[in-house]
Order: sequence, then structure tokens, then C-alpha cells
Amino acid sequence: MQEKENLSSNISSQSLKEKNTNLFLIIASVVLTVFTVYLLYSLLDKTGIIHFGKDETVKPQNVQQLIQVEVLNGCGVAGVGDGFTDILRAKGIDVVKTGNYRSFDIDNTFLIDRMGKIETANRVADSLNLDKRFIITEKNKSYFLDLTIVIGKDYKNYFQKSGS
Repeated sequence: MQEKENLSSNISSQSLKEKNTNLFLIIASVVLTVFTVYLLYSLLDKTGIIHFGKDETVKPQNVQQLIQVEVLNGCGVAGVGDGFTDILRAKGIDVVKTGNYRSFDIDNTFLIDRMGKIETANRVADSLNLDKRFIITEKNKSYFLDLTIVIGKDYKNYFQKSGS
């Protein structure tokens, strides 16, 4: 009779150990699955493959948005790019690059919107009193800047209106 009790006790303790082991494996599997899903989501979100409508970076309204531009001389007059750079920097616009445009035959100064943010282009055009019909949108995220300003032969209009 005692052997039956010992056998029964051994069977129940083995059964309990198996249940504990199975429970541990189930919990570990669930934790690993949740962790794997989180890592996969993070990877896809950072690479831009998925986007669930969350705003990118919400800035406080009292902080002015940093606008980065390049200024290109399209009229061929020496020093015009530096003058425009001074005007833009006085208005809080970050000029990150200056240079010459591919041609010096540009009659009208124009803006090229590189990020597809027409509001930013409109703000810069307003600050220079530039007609909005001279805003072109050419999205190019590899430029790492907001706008390109190409200075035309009408550059004197912008120096006078800007107070320079």
C-alpha cells in the first residue's frame, strides 16, 4: 500500500513539474513574441516603411521654425549672393550654402521648394516680397535643405524692399 502511495506521489510530482515547465515555456514564448513584434515595428517605423499617422516632430508654437536655404547667383553680378545671404540671415533664415546657378541668364528671382512644404516657401517669399508665382516645387529630400533661392537680374528690387 505504501508503494502505491509513493508511486502516486511520484506521478503527481512529475506531473506538477511538467505543468510548471510547460507554463514557463508558454510564458517565455509569449514574451519573446511580444519583444520580436516590438523590434520589427521599431525597425519598420524608423526606416519609414510604415507610418501610422503620428506627427513627426511637434514644436512648441513659440519657437520659430528653422528654415535652411541655399542661395545661388543666377544673374552674374558679383556679391549679390552675399547680399542676399545677409538679408536672409537678418530675417532668421539659415543660409547653409551659396554658389552660382548653372546659368547667369535668369531674369526673375525664384524659389525652389525642396521639401514639399509650400507654407515655408510662401513665408520666405513674403519676407522678400517675392511674387508667389515664382515658387517652384521640386521635392528632393537628399538636399537636406528647405529651399533654393536663385537670384535673377531683378535682384535690386529685393535689396530696396528689404531695406538694404
